[in-house]
Formats: sequence, structure tokens, C-alpha cells
Amino acid sequence: MNTSQIRYEIFLKTAQLGNITLAAEAMNYTQSGVSHAIAAMEREAGCTLFHRSKSGVQLTDSGKALLPLVQELVNKQHALDQAMDALSNRVAGRLRIGSFTSFTAIWMGQLIREFNEQFPEVDIELTNGTYREIEDGISGGTLDCGFLSAIENDPLDFQPLLEDEMLVIMGPEHPLAKKKSVSLKSLGDYPLISQFQGSDHDVQPIFRRSGVRPQTTYTLSDDISVMGLVSSSQKQEIALMPELMLLMASFELTARPLSPRQHRSIGLASLPLKESSLLVRTFAAFCGAFFQG
Repeated sequence: MNTSQIRYEIFLKTAQLGNITLAAEAMNYTQSGVSHAIAAMEREAGCTLFHRSKSGVQLTDSGKALLPLVQELVNKQHALDQAMDALSNRVAGRLRIGSFTSFTAIWMGQLIREFNEQFPEVDIELTNGTYREIEDGISGGTLDCGFLSAIENDPLDFQPLLEDEMLVIMGPEHPLAKKKSVSLKSLGDYPLISQFQGSDHDVQPIFRRSGVRPQTTYTLSDDISVMGLVSSSQKQEIALMPELMLLMASFELTARPLSPRQHRSIGLASLPLKESSLLVRTFAAFCGAFFQG
């Protein structure tokens, strides 16, 4: 990787994270190395690309104008690197993967370790985000592939890998805690704590299919906040949560399956695999074998 390309990638990562220290940690550089790279790029451009403040950095108007051009250049270089490796059937290079919190926490460590044991020349860059951020990253070329729950009406390819049961969570003294399962119809009988639109991708289809209108009392930004509020609620509130997320929970909660049972399908999304690089196709095949085993 030449000096200019390194600078461009540092520029993109700093713009994404809005913080020089975080960008340095993400790219395994020193903070001073990132600062020097940005300063060198600003000298080359003849203008300031970032506003600096105690809270971090933000792109200037000049930086915003350069951002899509730099991103396109880096994407093309990445595609060229992968194509050249593919000419010799060499599985190598950088693989940019998107993932969401619960999947990252439970699966990504083992997945990356076993993949690198088979393909040691692959450098994996992992980005955590929401479903929408991952979909946009794949479509926009900043990610090669990503783990999501089933995509509806989207042009991306989706390879299902595992089923994750959706459960009703409540405090231990909740009336529903005495039941072995919770009917879909009864979901409308209790106040619901939900997530902001866009973060409730797995929950809203259940209500749509069942025709139940939830009594939403609070709308929060993330799963951890939802679990915390449910566990301490005095108002008999409930929430719907994937089982994978509950494996990370440290709150005092009771979970019950729905009747009939409901699941989300977790899989690997990418641009059409037949048009993807050898590296992406190899990773997709590896993931299929990993979860089938």
C-alpha cells in the first residue's frame, strides 16, 4: 500500500469516527501518525480538511467535497487488489465485514480466528453498526459483506446462516412469567418498550403479521436500554428480544417463547455473489460450512 493510499484511508476512518485517537486505534497506528497523515494531506490539498475541537474532529466544507472522491478511489483500489489476487486463485487481501452487536459478541471472535487459520493472508476489518448502516455500507462499497437479519425488498444477496428465536422479556414478577409461552394476541394486553424506527427491524414484522397493535410506552435507542428498563419496570412492561441478545444480558429478566414461535433469520449479505470477488465468495462458503457444522 503506497503512502497516498494510507493517507486516504486514514482520512476516511477519521471522518467516519470523528476522532483522531479512535481512528488511530481502529487502524493500528499511533495518534501522532494519524495526525501527521492528515496534516500531510491538508498540505497537499492546500486547505484545512478537519475542524479540530476538544470533542473530536469534523470535516470542513472542503473535506466534505473530497470525501466521496476519496471513498471512490479507495474502493477502486480495494477492488483492484482483490481482482489481482483472484487471478492467481490467491485468497488474500483485506476483507471489510459489517456486523451488529450481539452477533459480534457471540460469534465474530471464533469466526475470524478459524477463517484466518485457513486463510492467513486475509486481513479482516470489522465494523459494528445497525442493519441500515451495514446495508448502506455494502451498497456503497465501503463494506464487502455483512451480517444482518433477513433483508426485505433489498437488492443485496442474502445467505441465511442461523435462526434466532424471538422471545418476550419481562420482570420476574410479571404475570406472564407464570406461563410457559405467550400468545401473539396477548402482546397487546401489556405496555411495550420498543426501539426507535430502524432499530426495531426484527420486532415490527411480528406485530404486522399478527395484526396486534402494541401499547408502546417508551421508545429507546438500543437493546441494552430496553432490557434495563424492562427489568426495573413497575408497570408490567414487556419487550420482544432475540435470544442471541439475551445471552449478553446481566439484568434480572424472565424470557418466554411466543406461541406460535417466532424467529429472525441471521445471514451474510453482499452484492450478488456471482459478481463478487474470490475473497468474498470464499468467506461466504466458509460461513455456510461454519454454521452448518
